[in-house]
Amino acid sequence: MNGYYTKITILIFLIFSVKIFSQQLILSEKATVSVLTCDQGNQLHSLFGHTAIRINDPVAGFDAVYNFGYFDFNTPNFYLKFVKGDMKYFVAVDSFENFMTEYIYYNRGVYEQTLHLSDTEKQQIFQKLNLILQSQDRFYTYKFIDRNCTTMVADLLQKIAKLKFSRNIKGNNETNREILYGYLSNHFYENLGINIIFGQKVDVKFDKIFLPLQLLESIGKSKNTANEKLVLDTKTLNNQSIQNDFSIWNNIYSLIIILGLVVFLNNNKINSIYFVMIGIIGIFLFSVSFYSFHEEVTMNYNILLFNPLLILIPFISNNKILRILLTIIMATIVIYLVYIITKPFILIVLPIIVTNLYISLKKYNSRKTA
Repeated sequence: MNGYYTKITILIFLIFSVKIFSQQLILSEKATVSVLTCDQGNQLHSLFGHTAIRINDPVAGFDAVYNFGYFDFNTPNFYLKFVKGDMKYFVAVDSFENFMTEYIYYNRGVYEQTLHLSDTEKQQIFQKLNLILQSQDRFYTYKFIDRNCTTMVADLLQKIAKLKFSRNIKGNNETNREILYGYLSNHFYENLGINIIFGQKVDVKFDKIFLPLQLLESIGKSKNTANEKLVLDTKTLNNQSIQNDFSIWNNIYSLIIILGLVVFLNNNKINSIYFVMIGIIGIFLFSVSFYSFHEEVTMNYNILLFNPLLILIPFISNNKILRILLTIIMATIVIYLVYIITKPFILIVLPIIVTNLYISLKKYNSRKTA
């Protein structure tokens, strides 16, 4: 906790230092503007990497990184705000040295693309970044696809320097869900959770650069306003990357074992607990689709699998009503299976589909003969 407040204090000091210093600073001809792209991390908020802007003027002795990815874990009702979609992120500035120290410590790769811009464009970007720091514009409402550290950097560069980033990149013919799925191959439960909570919105074809490595590739293929290569130079500032070793827990086999035990034991109490848990997840998905401002979680067809009606199963004693309810539940599962047959995540939810169908059918048959 003390380390957190120390970091925030340092950031505040740096912000005000940059404000005072930059108000009168005219960048020299030696100044550079570059995009920093950071590899994926192992924590949930770092699974897709990070993007920032570096302004370096060796003549003035100025070298800072403008970062659109800060948020405060101590925000009241942090998780409720994050799920709702009104979580405020903010722009902050740090010294390049401090920025690199953090990523070296966490063994994450950092790549720098120095942009081929005019002196006027560099100055305009520099001034705009400092104006953002000095205004309420430094705060923005985070959106997973539409507004994040990468889109904020891309939008600023496109607006100020009139750049048009190439869309001829890997995954440009895929859906956003397919793109995200490829980033999470070694993080099974994170992959499962993201695909469950995201609905129809992420099934649209790629139409916006929103991930750091996408922007890295796009910038490398783009041109500036003079129709010259946008990138003057590309450097690997830190070539270390996190090794995602096989995890005994975080893989599909652990899920199969857990669900296999539910099926094998065939115990009424265990099945009832399972029904309630799946039903609670369904209620959460249903509630979030109305509660949240995140468009990604709306129109969520995963409710067909995580059916809220399942929570009622253990508490219904009337055989006729129970069989009708189970018939509806099994029908929705079949519809769900048909609907997602071409989705990239079908294999990771298949164990849940099989388990839901099996114990629902067993329950149906046991009450039919009772």
